[in-house]
Amino acid sequence: MNRVLEQDQEFVAQEWPFEPGRRTVRMWVREPPGGIGAGTGLMLCLHNWGGIYDQEIYRGWCDTFSERYDVVAVSVNYLQSGDDWKLRRDRPYDHGYLQAMDCIGALYHVRRQIGQAGLSFDEHRIYAMGGSGGGNVTQMACKLAPHTFACAVDICGMPGLTDGIAFGTGAFGSHLSAEYSTNPDSPRAMTTDMQEIRDFGNLEHCRLLHGANPSLKIVIVHGLDDATCPVVPKIEQFARMVQAGIDVDGRFLTEIDVDGEAVTTTGHPVGNRDRVVMKYADEYMLPDGRLARRTTQDNDFQRGGTFEYPTTNGRYVIDFNGYPTIGFVPDEEDA
Repeated sequence: MNRVLEQDQEFVAQEWPFEPGRRTVRMWVREPPGGIGAGTGLMLCLHNWGGIYDQEIYRGWCDTFSERYDVVAVSVNYLQSGDDWKLRRDRPYDHGYLQAMDCIGALYHVRRQIGQAGLSFDEHRIYAMGGSGGGNVTQMACKLAPHTFACAVDICGMPGLTDGIAFGTGAFGSHLSAEYSTNPDSPRAMTTDMQEIRDFGNLEHCRLLHGANPSLKIVIVHGLDDATCPVVPKIEQFARMVQAGIDVDGRFLTEIDVDGEAVTTTGHPVGNRDRVVMKYADEYMLPDGRLARRTTQDNDFQRGGTFEYPTTNGRYVIDFNGYPTIGFVPDEEDA
């Protein structure tokens, strides 16, 4: 096929306070074999905590989904991918904040490149999937681009930045630690507001998201025996999403769900995550799926402007006037 888009790309992303200055992000882009047409969508395929965007498995996901769903599939080397986290534990794990904005930024650039090539695509078929850390980033991308996604699949993602994960307390048996500090004077300090924006199950935020994108479909696939990303707070997060009105398909796996192909365990890995997407989300993402999902409103890139999520001591403002960025505005600045 004649490719319109470069497969291995790099773009400039929002600055990270822990490493001031110019920051770049790489992405792997795969077009559908039949080329980009009016019905083609976009899809994020997101690696786990510590993964790298161009590993064979993630390139394979892009190959599979670009053809199966008629999408331009994008794997993103979002903030702290690969060994960056392991080598610099003095900096806390971002946990879906700038990471999600990096993925939204990747979509921004892919959209622009398709337009510059003189092609059109379906702005209402934008999807995302990811496993573990990528499942969390998948949900956060939906939250931080609230008008944009039609369907997203979170496979065994973290249940928000809980105290147990933030501080590594081992709650519910999880070994995860994002290395935040309880000392307010520490550069690794975590504020209430930082925790609230990183919780996809924040009830007020869920209501705002549902108001912005009432047709959004979220699919959660999570093993009941997951000891890495604890299932109890995940179920609580799921319940708040339902309470807010979000259309969420929660698959909390028991032994009866293990089929040996898609689902191989009720623990954290779940199984073959590309097949998990096909098993539980085909009907939502296939162009002719029985329950095929499309958004009904213009997406955030088309709309431009800003969107705000209030938190205890201020608000987070996401700006889509150009390359998308996010920032916190404390209440005292409004006085």
